[in-house]
Amino acid sequence: MFENLLNKNKDIDFLKAYYLSNKKSEFDFKKILYFIAVELAVFIIISSVLLYKATYYKIQNENLSRKIGELQKIEKQLNEFQAIKTLYEKKLSINNKVTEDNDYINNAIVELEQITPSEVIYENINISKGKIMFIIKSSKEENIAQFLNNLQNSDKFSNISFNGISNQNNIKRTSISADIVRK
Repeated sequence: MFENLLNKNKDIDFLKAYYLSNKKSEFDFKKILYFIAVELAVFIIISSVLLYKATYYKIQNENLSRKIGELQKIEKQLNEFQAIKTLYEKKLSINNKVTEDNDYINNAIVELEQITPSEVIYENINISKGKIMFIIKSSKEENIAQFLNNLQNSDKFSNISFNGISNQNNIKRTSISADIVRK
């Protein structure tokens, strides 16, 4: 093989062979540096993106925590308002019931005033739980009979009972009880 080369009158250039072997190794070194630079750039880009996302989510978390705090204050106020509203509704219900009962009793008393003859006097009136009991007196039995008749004809009273008429010093007395009719 060497004979072929020598016969053609060619020189063997050892420097060229050395140069080509060194050039090849320099080429590999450049590739490695290039590959490392690309990896470093990708790492920096990914790290930057992840750092940005972490910062973004941290800010979002802080904003949500602040909003939750504000909403918790509003929820507390709303719960206080609901408690006050419930108390108000209970008081209103009690007030309406008392007003209704007062109207009911007032209507019964107004009716008694209208049906009572002028010569009849009330000695005692007791109203409780839908019942009315009273003691009346008059100088004449006819006035008491008229009152009983008026009471029975009234649509505001039912279950009327009386215990007879007593006579003391020409004053006639009787005790009467009746149920007050609710309308």
